[in-house]
Amino acid sequence: MPQFFEGLVALLVGVAVLFVFAWAARALLDARQLTWRRLFVAALAGFMLGSTASALLLVRDVEQAANLDYRQLYLVGLPFQIIATMGAVVVLEVLFSRPPRQGRRPMRIMSPLRWVKRGWGISGRALQVSRILARHGLTPILGLSRSRRETARSPEDLARRARMALEEAGGMFVKLGQLLATRPDLVPAEAQRELARLHSAASPVPRPDMQLMIEDQLGRPVEAVFAEFTWEPLGSASIGQAYEATLLDGSAGVVKVRRPGLPEVVERDLAIVRWLSRVVTRRTTWGRAFDAEGLAAEFGYSLLAELDFRGEGRNLVEARRAAGSQPLVTVPQLYDELNTDGILVMERLRGQPLSRTTLGPDADRRKLADALCRSQVEAMMHGERFHGDPHPGNILILEDGTLGLIDLGISGRLDAFERSAVFQMLIALRLEHPTLLYESMVSIGAVDPARHDPDQIERSFARFMATYLGPDLPPPEALIDLMRLTHELGLRLPRSTMAMFRALATLTGTLEQIAPGYPVIEVVADIGGGELRRRLQPGSLSEMVEQEWTEMAPLLNRFPRHVDRIATLIEHGRLTGRLRLFSEPEDRQFVHRMLNLFVLSLLSVGTGVVSVMLLNTEDDLVFAELVGVGMYQVLGWIGLFIAVTLLFRVILAVLRSEAGMRRGPGR
Repeated sequence: MPQFFEGLVALLVGVAVLFVFAWAARALLDARQLTWRRLFVAALAGFMLGSTASALLLVRDVEQAANLDYRQLYLVGLPFQIIATMGAVVVLEVLFSRPPRQGRRPMRIMSPLRWVKRGWGISGRALQVSRILARHGLTPILGLSRSRRETARSPEDLARRARMALEEAGGMFVKLGQLLATRPDLVPAEAQRELARLHSAASPVPRPDMQLMIEDQLGRPVEAVFAEFTWEPLGSASIGQAYEATLLDGSAGVVKVRRPGLPEVVERDLAIVRWLSRVVTRRTTWGRAFDAEGLAAEFGYSLLAELDFRGEGRNLVEARRAAGSQPLVTVPQLYDELNTDGILVMERLRGQPLSRTTLGPDADRRKLADALCRSQVEAMMHGERFHGDPHPGNILILEDGTLGLIDLGISGRLDAFERSAVFQMLIALRLEHPTLLYESMVSIGAVDPARHDPDQIERSFARFMATYLGPDLPPPEALIDLMRLTHELGLRLPRSTMAMFRALATLTGTLEQIAPGYPVIEVVADIGGGELRRRLQPGSLSEMVEQEWTEMAPLLNRFPRHVDRIATLIEHGRLTGRLRLFSEPEDRQFVHRMLNLFVLSLLSVGTGVVSVMLLNTEDDLVFAELVGVGMYQVLGWIGLFIAVTLLFRVILAVLRSEAGMRRGPGR
């Protein structure tokens, strides 16, 4: 019996040692996508295969098997176990790995203590979130459970469960629900209404902690910056708290302060969201269809942008400049000298959010809605800053009856290429031309020719136009359905273009609350179509010809000289050509990969041959006299391990390439 326990302990120790080696082999073989669970499977497989191989070498009959010492078996089998573990790592990496995502963050090196602390915090938070999801019956839908029982009787019930789970999880999961509530292309209307009930209110941080945060950010005591400071928060959200204050010059301001320690909390919750997105993508059909990992990456980008109040300060300045032509819309002024990454000081607008109040009976609702709509749509068309989340909570009804815009942590701005593509979309929709709409998607970079079928996309656009376009203006739902259609077709619009469409969809609901029945599509068509009509009218042809001639005149002026120079070279027989091989980056990368594999193969074979020769050397130098180990023998085993490692790297690279070819491009 004691021998049995000794053997069991040796088994556990052997598997543990191989697990640690598998973790190191993951880096040596460049197989970094394996999870800890699969590494344990690789270690267990390596132990079993290596022990079996060593037993077959040592045992020749039944009598010898009965007298076999497990210590001898362990020592002889260790090299075989190591090689088998490396082979298992290669096999599992090829079977379960996925193509690397664009924009993936590089690995960061951190201290072991911080790594353990971070891992412990993430594990505890992940366990808490998993229990909350299980309590609300959401684990089967997310692929966290194999249970097939019905989790929700209707979409409304599912949305209610999701909203309750996100509220209970708190932290950044509330922000995730709020982001989904602004995605009509992904979330049904009933789920949007349920998720819109999520609020980011949080328990206030005590005054000493916030005062320390303010003074640390500004580098001065609070009394040295503000004449008065009201420590009762105006509001407390998941990102920060807002206070009312009076500056030294008597100006009324609002001080927005980020919660202390929030970056660490965001990093922890984002790690869990990314883990959940990977599970959902791998185990559910809807997760792959909606690109759950891409949504998680977008959420992380938006959330990290909100943490930096300097970015929000720049958005505030640009949005104030863009809305300057609308006297009924006010964007607060930024006090730039007091703006840091954790502090935002801006002008105090006196009023109540539209979500908590109603317009008075004397208010000109249509005029206010026109001002808000034009301030945002004109900013979009002119490449200026627009509000990315203009929901009723971010629109103030000021004391003088006008509107104010606050909370520009989420905003957008279209570059020249995007504005040109959006204009081309307007022309395509106006002319009901699906091919032109497809070309606008190509010009904006939303279409990957290797993945998408142009005919299928054009047919889908044609069906959309047949459904919504005609003699009358399309309904507001057409915009949402166009966003949903692009997502279903797998088209990936640029982030700022998607922000524009989402802002328009959110703006539609806000305008409906200000002025019920507001014809938002008609106003957008009037604003966006003004330039369109000007270019399509016959009177503008002279302007178009003049613009094109301005661009083409220098080229036409040089054209005769170029033709004469080419003719002279041909006449004297001096016209030559030059062909550049591997001019494309993809070609150069392919050649580099092939050369690297060839060099690694040569190194593996050469190192293996030299190592075997060292192991077979009879006249060895004594390296450790007490244990009788020769220097050539040590060098031979080290070289053999290096040769096997290089060989496995080559095999893994070849198998990855074959698997990628079977998956097809872009998959």
